[in-house]
Amino acid sequence: MSAEKKKQMGVLGLVVALVVVLLGGLVFVGATSGWFDDPKVVLDVEYYTDMPEIKDLSVEEYTNLVEAKKSFVIFIDQSGCVTAERVREYLEEYIKEAGFSAYRMMFSDMKTTSLHDYVKYYPSVVVMDRGTVRAFLRADVDDDAEMYNNYDAFKNWLAQYL
Repeated sequence: MSAEKKKQMGVLGLVVALVVVLLGGLVFVGATSGWFDDPKVVLDVEYYTDMPEIKDLSVEEYTNLVEAKKSFVIFIDQSGCVTAERVREYLEEYIKEAGFSAYRMMFSDMKTTSLHDYVKYYPSVVVMDRGTVRAFLRADVDDDAEMYNNYDAFKNWLAQYL
């Protein structure tokens, strides 16, 4: 191989190395900035309000919202449950801070909906994204226990999806 050819190969090697380093840096910056994370759920505009509240949701209304591909939050409740009362308070505080309304459905009603495929125990909070379940709290999983017992943990969990 001639000296000229070796020089061209060396320059080409440097260019390729530079491109690899630049692309690697770009991917690293993108990964740390959340470029590859799932996008957050944007609730439908009718849920944003100056007077946030938790409204009761019937099975029929839930079915209509799912068919309309709405994005919303549902609290799965059960009367007389101390943990449900605490989570309801957490949700009430969070929606006041964030300025949106959410729904409440009783566990016994929820069991007759498509939510039953996901939520097996109460209480729970479900984030619906365009008519499908995006995330939900699991009362039967130790990993979710902190969200049931600490408002800041609950707030951080919900904020990661909304």
